[in-house]
Amino acid sequence: MNPWSIFWRHGHSTTFGEYFKQGYDGAVADWWRGIVATLPRDATVVEVACGNCSLLPVLVKGGMGARYVGVDLAAVAPSDVAAQGLETSGIEVTVHAETPIEAVPEPDGVADIVASVFGIEYSDLDRSVPEAARLLKPGGRFAALVHHADSVVTTMSKRAVGEYRADDIHAAIGALRAINAERDRLASLAELKSSPKAEQGRATINDLAQRYLSDTDPATANATMFEFMTHALKFFKLIGAPAADRAAFIDTLEAEHAASHERFLQMVSVGRDADGIEAMRGQLDGSGFTAAQSRVIRSGRDILAWELTAARST
Repeated sequence: MNPWSIFWRHGHSTTFGEYFKQGYDGAVADWWRGIVATLPRDATVVEVACGNCSLLPVLVKGGMGARYVGVDLAAVAPSDVAAQGLETSGIEVTVHAETPIEAVPEPDGVADIVASVFGIEYSDLDRSVPEAARLLKPGGRFAALVHHADSVVTTMSKRAVGEYRADDIHAAIGALRAINAERDRLASLAELKSSPKAEQGRATINDLAQRYLSDTDPATANATMFEFMTHALKFFKLIGAPAADRAAFIDTLEAEHAASHERFLQMVSVGRDADGIEAMRGQLDGSGFTAAQSRVIRSGRDILAWELTAARST
């Protein structure tokens, strides 16, 4: 499954999930509100790589009588946050899930603005940038926030990648599977304590928990493995649950943490330095856009993103 599909199915409202609490409520929301204030009230907004429709809430709260089109390669739907007030807003919402942003199933010239927040840079830009131009009305606008190589998000992602311990995750998953197999084989929970295989698995889990849960200092703790082991220990609360539930828990634990690692790798890989954002600006200039510009967006003193804007040629 697409690693982002696994992420979005939990109802997250932003790319950062639980890791960056301010999410899109701070500098990102301020940036987007400023753009929305300049749009026609009946504007059509296309958000590419939309996730769970992160830019929709500002349209709803702003009383826009707009059409919102979200497109994402992952399996997505409006989050609870995005859906608040939607029924009475008058906004028409179309979400093209599991759809490449390089080929959006919308007619030419449909949009007043094509927007992206930490999304378009994951795509094949040789295809997605001309596609954005195709979707826009003459004079329509493109506006994106793009991962910055030195941003707080990229720094956080690099740390998460560095903290990932594949061997220990594999060992923990193997230990849980061994315990679970013994639980399936034995007639009662009482017999589990007499199983050498189950006890060996439990010892492995205890050793890993001691290693990663004992350090709670934010400066030195391995936050990625702390989270993994915290989740892994929840298995023991399910030890009396049906076999299918226990097996599903282990499978989900393994899949979600592998997907999390892949997402962080991707976030690091798409971070742009000054040369990288200049190359993106050049792609806009060569794909039917004019007046392409870039600048750094900050959250307090921290770099948050590059802003990249342009206008569709008339």
